[in-house]
Amino acid sequence: MAYIKHTAIHTTPRAHLKYILNPGKNEDMKYSTAICCTNDYAAVCEDFKEIYEAFAKDKFDNRTKSKKESVRIHSYIQSFDESVSPEMAHQIGVEWAKAMFGEDRPVIVSTHTNTGHCHNHIAVCAYDVKGNRWFGDQYTYNLAKEVSDRICLEHGLSIIKNPKKHSSINYKEWDARKKGYSWKVKMADVIDRLIIAPEVTDINSLIEKMRECGYVFTNEQRMIAKPANVKYGCSLAKLGYGYSLEMLQIRITNKQNEFAGMKISAFLGVQVDYAVTIREKQIELYRSRPNTSKVTYAEVRRTAELLCYIHNNHIHSVDDLKTIVSNAEAKVYALSRKYAFLERQEKLLELLNEYGNEYDRLLNNTDRNEFQQKRLEELYRKLLHGGLRGYDTHSPGWLPKLKDYLKQQIMGKKDACAHLNRASNEFSRVKGYLYDLERTLNTDFDRIRKQEHLREQIEMYHQGYELQEGGTYVKDPEATAVRNAELDYLARLEEEKQRRAEMEYLLKLERQEKQERARRRSYGHSR
Repeated sequence: MAYIKHTAIHTTPRAHLKYILNPGKNEDMKYSTAICCTNDYAAVCEDFKEIYEAFAKDKFDNRTKSKKESVRIHSYIQSFDESVSPEMAHQIGVEWAKAMFGEDRPVIVSTHTNTGHCHNHIAVCAYDVKGNRWFGDQYTYNLAKEVSDRICLEHGLSIIKNPKKHSSINYKEWDARKKGYSWKVKMADVIDRLIIAPEVTDINSLIEKMRECGYVFTNEQRMIAKPANVKYGCSLAKLGYGYSLEMLQIRITNKQNEFAGMKISAFLGVQVDYAVTIREKQIELYRSRPNTSKVTYAEVRRTAELLCYIHNNHIHSVDDLKTIVSNAEAKVYALSRKYAFLERQEKLLELLNEYGNEYDRLLNNTDRNEFQQKRLEELYRKLLHGGLRGYDTHSPGWLPKLKDYLKQQIMGKKDACAHLNRASNEFSRVKGYLYDLERTLNTDFDRIRKQEHLREQIEMYHQGYELQEGGTYVKDPEATAVRNAELDYLARLEEEKQRRAEMEYLLKLERQEKQERARRRSYGHSR
């Protein structure tokens, strides 16, 4: 069997490569394989550095220890028990690396044999040769374990079928949550609902609102609260990662990203599925112990921003977002061609400033000797390759006129560059949104919709019904108004589409009538 562990290397990529390529741990590099690079330490550092700096916005050797530092190397450790030989461990590691990352991304597989059991160190470059970035998130980690288990089974090794999960609550609380009468879960639900209330602007206002809901604070400084009918209270921080004092302040400040209690019934199409997914991921994050959740707050915030984007831009399916990505890509392509054209114009102007007068003088000299003729042909080739093709060089005063024209064209190069940068950034943004949307709907939502009560909620949300605290569903007037406004917008789009189709049909009939009249006139003249 094999165990997989992932670590993101932010600030010490060279030290990490040096450690895994240590000959003393690898029987003098006997079990070392390089994919899309070399297994020499100095050379592989340069390979990783070259590809990273070609696509990242940072230097490979930047040693600032910032939490937002980009990942230089994704490090995976694949450990085996004592029964696995170094040869088999290394073979499994190489097969696993190729299955996970392909052969277009620099990867080093080094099998260490200096401990009681063999283990593979796999260093993975953050980018492949085409600029595709690798994300070391929970989805890729689960995929890594699945691929490793499959390869181990193919080699006759056993795997752990039902890994144990550590629980942070006692049995009594676990049983209460399972049966649905845990007051701690209900208190967390109330906090989730109150956080997005307009009246809650800080911790003090949250405490006051909780008191209005019947909760008693036995120690306000330590944030210990309980319902009135419960003997002992509970610190809010023990409800999970999202209920500590620091996280509550962050959540109140960023309440636009909270979906507990928001009117999901106002959404349409894929927006409903995505909103439910985000809400469940938030609950999974906030109710977990610190540093144990499969979901991160940054991921929840990013997915919430995506939902706001698709809602504000009237996106109701994955195909709608694909259309926006396609249009953004086409815009980048058109602006790139325009900018490249202006660059050629600028190059031509430089050539004309350097050789234009000499070329014009030789061109107008009808009594050229052999040397002058060769020089004229040489200048013509330079100017022709520089973009002179298509311009009239025989009319009087062509040179100053062409220079003035090129200067006017080049004046727009700065604006064209700015437009291209904005379009490129927008394309990158919407392409990232599409990736996040497809990945979430194909992974997290698959996991979430397996739960019966969530499937029922999603069906009701699609019909415009909002879930209430008592478990019933109602059509809230405010949510209905927003939903109806969106439906009216879609109806107007459909009317506009039908109107355009009718106009195109009428224009087609008009063209056919004109062609028929022209054919009749032609037939009459021929007779």
